[in-house]
Amino acid sequence: MGQQAFDPARHIIIVRVKLQDESGRLLYLQMALDTGASMTVIPWQAAERLGLDPARSRRRVRFMTGSGMEVAPIITAPAMELMGVCVTNVPVLCHDLPQRSLVDGLLGLSFLRHCRLAIDFPRGVLELRK
Repeated sequence: MGQQAFDPARHIIIVRVKLQDESGRLLYLQMALDTGASMTVIPWQAAERLGLDPARSRRRVRFMTGSGMEVAPIITAPAMELMGVCVTNVPVLCHDLPQRSLVDGLLGLSFLRHCRLAIDFPRGVLELRK
């Protein structure tokens, strides 16, 4: 189990997520914890840095953004870890968030559904365990 403090006065909970490819290469992303997102979202460049090729994915999904409907590939991240909790073979959507975003991506339910998550707003503590 892991714990992380967050500022309950902010409008976003930011977590540092470790991604690992099959060869052991590591990549760290700042992600917004988003229990309303069914998919975890990582930037296209992050997928490429992990040796994954989103352009070759046959799985695509349509989704709504602030600027309208978009289509993006779904790939499988070999391993993702947050606060010591590792989940393997996580489906992720490859889509670049706007440059003004405070984060690289969104940590959604495709990761979180494998964990027990507690968000204690009065204390400003996030707890995660498998």
